[in-house]
Amino acid sequence: MEIPKIKLLPNPETEEAKYAVGYKWNDIAGTRHFLGGKPDGLKEEEFPKCKDCGQEMTFYAQIDSIGDKYDLADCMVIHTFVCFDCFTVESQLNQTLA
Repeated sequence: MEIPKIKLLPNPETEEAKYAVGYKWNDIAGTRHFLGGKPDGLKEEEFPKCKDCGQEMTFYAQIDSIGDKYDLADCMVIHTFVCFDCFTVESQLNQTLA
């Protein structure tokens, strides 16, 4: 199953949060947040299998690094997968060039 891609846009609500978002030397990192669609940098055959039922999990969300202060290992993203049969969730930290 593939969920339609829904882009997420950061909306910092405090001055502290506004300063946390973004990178000094990178215009792409910090902007790659979305629900559904296809994860950047992963092929479907690389999707995890559910630990409970063994079925391939559905890609649910990609959350990018926030900014320089909260960088995830050189601008990595978190890919989250869900099994819609068991509601098991798994997340991975992956490097992507997109």
